[in-house]
Amino acid sequence: MSRRLRLWSFADMDRSGKVRWTARELGYEIEEARVRMGDQTGDSYRQLNPYGQVPAVELDGQTLIESNAICLSLAERHPEAGLIPQEQGSRDRFWQSVSLATSSLETPVVMYYLAKSGFVDSAWADLSAGPLKAKLPVFSASMPANGYICGDFTLADIFAAYVLRIGVQAGLLSLEGNLADYLRRLMTRPAAQAARFFEGIGD
Repeated sequence: MSRRLRLWSFADMDRSGKVRWTARELGYEIEEARVRMGDQTGDSYRQLNPYGQVPAVELDGQTLIESNAICLSLAERHPEAGLIPQEQGSRDRFWQSVSLATSSLETPVVMYYLAKSGFVDSAWADLSAGPLKAKLPVFSASMPANGYICGDFTLADIFAAYVLRIGVQAGLLSLEGNLADYLRRLMTRPAAQAARFFEGIGD
């Protein structure tokens, strides 16, 4: 099985960051293919991903879409890496954290950040603020004081880090205390550094 993939992305800090970090943890070489904002809705890119969304990956002769699904697919190809835990108690914690990060928090925190940054209508910030202010601090406070969410490092940490990083960038969370300690543990991982996942955070 090839350890090389092609990754279509806007920039280092979009949802492709989760894919890039996961791939680096698994030892993949990455060929970057940048997409200019707006080109994702054109006919050329829609031949790759008919939904017109970024990122997309070409791997082993097939195209994979949806960042979280891509990460899970990569992890399942390499169970020996342990990015999806096998022990039941750890799996329960894993799927709970993954669901919270990817289903409950990711879209509202991204839309809030994009609205505050002027990329989408400012009304999105108002729509997202209520749920985020109720849920995001609870999620942040649940991060472990030591180690990782499931004991060992897993995809749950990558998905959580994406939401928490944007929460910090958007001014919804402060990089201090337990959250700062947790994210800094993740920042020291060579794969996270190679993926440029945390650049600009905590400088």
